[in-house]
Amino acid sequence: MSADFKSHVLRRDEKGFGGVPFKRLLLGGVGGGFAYTVCRLFAPGAAIPLGVVLAILLIVLTSPRGGLPLWMRLWLGWRGSILLTAAAHPRGLAAEVARLLTLPLEGARLDGGSVFAPPAGLVEVDLAEWVTFVRARDVDRGDALVFVASPLEEAHE
Repeated sequence: MSADFKSHVLRRDEKGFGGVPFKRLLLGGVGGGFAYTVCRLFAPGAAIPLGVVLAILLIVLTSPRGGLPLWMRLWLGWRGSILLTAAAHPRGLAAEVARLLTLPLEGARLDGGSVFAPPAGLVEVDLAEWVTFVRARDVDRGDALVFVASPLEEAHE
């Protein structure tokens, strides 16, 4: 008796239509129906087209790529472009929008000294005692790569 395993064991295959999972179709249908119901109170002539458009938008905007839905990728891209523009022009309109939305400008400015600094408390490693061989059989012949403290120092045997 044998069992077939799928590559994504923790991910269920969901049935849907046209490559769209059922939960996204259900969200689009419920959202479109709700928009139709609310719109029917205020603008009865536009209720059906608005409900259909909102249902399609919900299905499209919830499509995942790389673990993030499209609406979140668009939001984060917009937020990132505002932050980068505000960091480049601190007195511009983007900086005012960033302040209005309370976006932290410190995240857009990187200090190379702190980003590329070695971790605190790093122990200095002395490689002078290390001997490296390409193949195990080179141990007998003494054919080794030896780390030395300075370029002109002879390798000690």
